[in-house]
Amino acid sequence: MHWLNLPYDGDFEDAERWRFVLTASGFSMLSLIIPTVVLTRLVANTQSSYRRLQRIQSQTETLAKYDSLSGLINRRVFMDVLRKKLDLQRPLAILLIDLDHFKAINDQHGHSAGDSVLVEVSHRLQGIAAIHAGTAARLGGDEFCLLFLDHREESELAEIAELAVRWLSEPVLETTLCARLGATIGISRSWVDAQDASSLLHCADTAMYRGKNTGRSTFNFYDNEYERQLRAQADLDLALRHAVDREEIVPFFQPIVTLPSQQVVGFEILARWLKPDGSTGMPTDFIPLLERMGLIPAMTRSLVRQACRAASLWDDDLHLSLNVSATMITDELFPDRLVEQLRHEDFPFERFEVEITEEALVGNLEAAQRNLSKLHGYGISVALDDFGIGYSGLYHLTRLSIDKIKIDRSFFEAGNIDHLPMVEAILGMARSLKMKVTAEGIEDFHHPYLPKWLAENGCHYAQGYLYGSPQAGSTIATAIQAPVVVCGAAQN
Repeated sequence: MHWLNLPYDGDFEDAERWRFVLTASGFSMLSLIIPTVVLTRLVANTQSSYRRLQRIQSQTETLAKYDSLSGLINRRVFMDVLRKKLDLQRPLAILLIDLDHFKAINDQHGHSAGDSVLVEVSHRLQGIAAIHAGTAARLGGDEFCLLFLDHREESELAEIAELAVRWLSEPVLETTLCARLGATIGISRSWVDAQDASSLLHCADTAMYRGKNTGRSTFNFYDNEYERQLRAQADLDLALRHAVDREEIVPFFQPIVTLPSQQVVGFEILARWLKPDGSTGMPTDFIPLLERMGLIPAMTRSLVRQACRAASLWDDDLHLSLNVSATMITDELFPDRLVEQLRHEDFPFERFEVEITEEALVGNLEAAQRNLSKLHGYGISVALDDFGIGYSGLYHLTRLSIDKIKIDRSFFEAGNIDHLPMVEAILGMARSLKMKVTAEGIEDFHHPYLPKWLAENGCHYAQGYLYGSPQAGSTIATAIQAPVVVCGAAQN
């Protein structure tokens, strides 16, 4: 400043020096305080996140091991425990428990009530497990399991199962629910039934379903013979499905003759199962199974198709008759489907007859009445089969479009003529109603008196082994060209 001839104020220099010192000190303090605050917050957030992560991890581990509703170990943990114990070759037994009528509780009272029931069931099973040193698990839904280590006598396991059935059958009392449950239990043991976890649980499941099929609220030990029967049944079901698809179930034809000439006028279609091993299955062997599997309509359509094609080689005056199940005769689509199939096979409607039983009419008489009227309108005749042993034959005859009645074979038993007055009454009633009549079950021991007696009393047709046993379609074309030969029962 002196060299430049500028005035110099010393006080200004001191003020600037102190301003610099204060400014530098302030910035230094801020550079220390701000990072400290930020770092403190980061540490606090990190600690909070870690604690939250620990809680979530703990909850995740709990959910992975325990059922959230019941608090029991879940299926995954149960199977892990089962595998580990079996790997150590420790003997153990499991009781697989399935609740009875639980779905009804959910449907009637709601899922919240169902959850309350499951919680109560879990508490009761925990009590049983505590008493007998076992482990309770919820496998899913209303299915639970009890695991008991070490060898237990069958009597002890039966006692535990009885206790479980009794406890679980006691009412479940809630403010809005008073429901009586039940439980069906299957028991399997590692030292008898299986040595790996999946197989052991399968054995218990098989034993449990055996109880479901025999009345519920009970327990069963695994039985290898029972499972063998189940597998055989499953194999038979599969074979029957294939038989329907491959048309191994074929029509056999039993002659129907007119009286008194005893000339063949038609055939009743009877199902036979031509098995791959060369044997022939009778309807009583497979029809109930097909009904259970819902395959009767498919089999019936197959029989109609095969029978119409076989009949295309016969005399144009011969009729076909087929017994139709209860489920089909009440199906609103059945008449149109049958007509369409006959039209497709170019088989005249007036040459086809549908047979029904009175039992088939009991479930839905109105639907049957509509369908039979529709069939009658197409020209397809309707016969009431097994007449005389049903529930209310006269009532059905007056309400339905019936063209013919078939007197049941039980009226013509060997050596029994006590029923003939009843047959005579039926024939008289048929004359009054202007209906045709067919007598079933005419055998060789009835020849010649019964056919003659039936003709004299107004019976129009007869059917039975006297006139021929059921034959395959390939043999009918030749047989109907020859004179009628009275056949013996030995041909059966």
